[in-house]
Amino acid sequence: MTSKLALLSLTALVALAGWPAAAQQFDVPTGFVVTAEPDVSSAGDWRGILTVRPEEGAFSGLSSVRLREVVGAVDDADAWLKSRLTADVAGEDEVASVLDSPDSPFTDPMFDALKEAIPQIFSGFRTLSELPLEDCEGPATAYNAAGEVRELYCAYQIGPLRQYLVLRLQEAGGHWYYTEIRSMNERRLRHLIAIANSFHLD
Repeated sequence: MTSKLALLSLTALVALAGWPAAAQQFDVPTGFVVTAEPDVSSAGDWRGILTVRPEEGAFSGLSSVRLREVVGAVDDADAWLKSRLTADVAGEDEVASVLDSPDSPFTDPMFDALKEAIPQIFSGFRTLSELPLEDCEGPATAYNAAGEVRELYCAYQIGPLRQYLVLRLQEAGGHWYYTEIRSMNERRLRHLIAIANSFHLD
C-alpha cells in the first residue's frame, strides 16, 4: 500500500506567514485533496495547518487527516494526547445528505430501518463530551518520515457504526505537531494513516 501511494503521490506543501520556516508536507495520492486549515482550538493549545481528505463525495466529510501546530510547550506528551479525546462527528444535516445521496449504499428500501436509526446513532456520538479512554490503545511509540511520534489509537462502536480516531503528537524541527486522523471506514483509515506516515519537514 505504501509503495502504491508513493507512485501516485504528489507533494502537498504549506508555508504560511508567521508559522515555522520549515514547510510541513504530506505525500498525497490521487483521489485526495489538501486545504489550508485556519482553525484555532477553543483552548488555544493548537492552530491548524492543513487538512487532507478524500475528493468531494457523499462520504468524504467523514474521513480526514488534520495537521496542527501545538501552541506552547508539551511537558507530558501522553497526557496531552489523552486530553484531546472529544467527540467530533457529522451533524444532522451532513448525515441526512449522506443518506439521501444517489451514491449512498443505503438507498435500497431494505435499509429503511437502518436509515431511521443512523441519525440517532450519530446523535449518540455527539452527546459524549469526552470519549472513553478504555476504547483506545496506547499512547504508544510509532514512526513516520519525520521521526518518532506518540500515538493514541481509538475505535468507538455505537450500533452498527464505528468511529476510528488516531491521534499523534511529535516534536520535529523544534516544534510540536499534532495530527488527528478520523474515519468511519477501516479501509479508508489505512489510506489516511499511510498519508500521515509521510509527514516530513523541508
